[in-house]
Amino acid sequence: METPLDDQESLGVGLKPGDAHYRAYVGPPEDYDLIAAMTFNLLTTLGLRQDHSLLDVGCGSLRIGRLLIPYLNRGKYFGVEPNEWLVQEGIKWELGEALVQTKRPTFFFSDSPETIAQTKVSFDFALAQSLFSHCGLDLIKNWLSAISRSLAEDGALIATFLPGKEDSPREGWVYPECVSYRPLTVRCLAAEAGLRCELLDWKHPKEKWLLFAAPKFDSGWFKDKPLTWNARLEKALGKKNEGNLPSAAAAIPADVSHKEGHVYDQDGLRSIHNHEFMDDPAFRKAYERGVRAAGDDYRWHWRVHVGLWAAACAARLEGDFVECGVNRGFLCSAIMEYLDWDSLGKQFYLLDTFRGLDERFLSEEDKVVSGAVEKNTLNLASGAYVQGIEEVQANFSQWKNVSLIEGPIPETLPQVRANKIAYLHLDMNCSPPEVAAIRFFWECLVPGAFVLLDDYAYYGYFSQKSAMDRFAQEKGINILSLPTGQGLLVKPVDVR
Repeated sequence: METPLDDQESLGVGLKPGDAHYRAYVGPPEDYDLIAAMTFNLLTTLGLRQDHSLLDVGCGSLRIGRLLIPYLNRGKYFGVEPNEWLVQEGIKWELGEALVQTKRPTFFFSDSPETIAQTKVSFDFALAQSLFSHCGLDLIKNWLSAISRSLAEDGALIATFLPGKEDSPREGWVYPECVSYRPLTVRCLAAEAGLRCELLDWKHPKEKWLLFAAPKFDSGWFKDKPLTWNARLEKALGKKNEGNLPSAAAAIPADVSHKEGHVYDQDGLRSIHNHEFMDDPAFRKAYERGVRAAGDDYRWHWRVHVGLWAAACAARLEGDFVECGVNRGFLCSAIMEYLDWDSLGKQFYLLDTFRGLDERFLSEEDKVVSGAVEKNTLNLASGAYVQGIEEVQANFSQWKNVSLIEGPIPETLPQVRANKIAYLHLDMNCSPPEVAAIRFFWECLVPGAFVLLDDYAYYGYFSQKSAMDRFAQEKGINILSLPTGQGLLVKPVDVR
């Protein structure tokens, strides 16, 4: 049904962003409802519940507040906004005085980050939608610091920013113009504030969403898979169901909690089967070493368990180890810790660009089917991919028998001096370099050698499976598809 002209005028339709109208002043009036729905859905998908406390920085005319205030319990919404008239107009036209009396939101009319301390609240969530795109770096730093001090230890800030190739030199408030910054710069500011910064795969009409997580905020459930409401609901229901296990599970002692009946729910794999390998002290020590290398817990215990098993079997064979696609070195660090690496007398060759994917070596299938270019951009911007070899070198300085080889595959393959290889791990998130690597090393792989394919069956990486299946068919071998998303093959004695 067409909106009457007077209604269009009252909603600011046709006005420019920044015009003196409560909807237009905060952005394009045509996007007012879209931004509200998008943001509310993101918050609830990340885990916002009615009993949480939320800080809305730059709440404006309650574009998002009009959804959050009714949803949250009484007294749980806090808004910070320098323009009092915007909030008053938002209450008048979008929320209503009666609801304000019922829900009792708190507002602070200020443009100072120090205002947050006045709330004396430990926030579960904070929101800064279209704030950093109007701030100089000096203000972003101050806001991040102030918000960090007021977040719960498992709390998080979600905010938007405009990514750019250079950092804007502007300082203070910038409005209505917008400013952009390099993702690496914002990530460094987050680290200074004690927050973990991750780029979120959640659409926005103009900007990008960032998660600034306090140390105990759980973002592992959507690593390497889509951030969706279905995944959130699955996680929430899984947590509930852990309290409704079969009666036999109730007798499981706390120190062996990963035996049969306990629910394993990580990294796209959900199982009630026995996974007490997680209680093994040697596994725990190795996994913790991997976490230390990566600077984060990816919550992929079963995937690491497979890698440790394959490496331990390969350690009994003649030959060196090779990993293509290292990043910060989670799995290979865990393996070297697990095997007491320098005692084996083997060399571990670690090959990577250490700067993300080299897009020259992407297939059309990688680009179209698996979205490799977009994933590469996201992983570089979020800091998921390392950008430089220096921190990786520091991580592996613990061991002597390791060779770091920097550069794109296949160009760097000849730098591997191994004549015999017992273990090959491929994790390059694209197919041509992986196929090039397995072809290059095939004759060096000893009979019984283990080849572990990290993404073979993993959600969103079908192009790699297709390419590796073609190679396997050519060689007359089979690849074992694992529920962890990995693939595993053992080189037969008689193979063409």
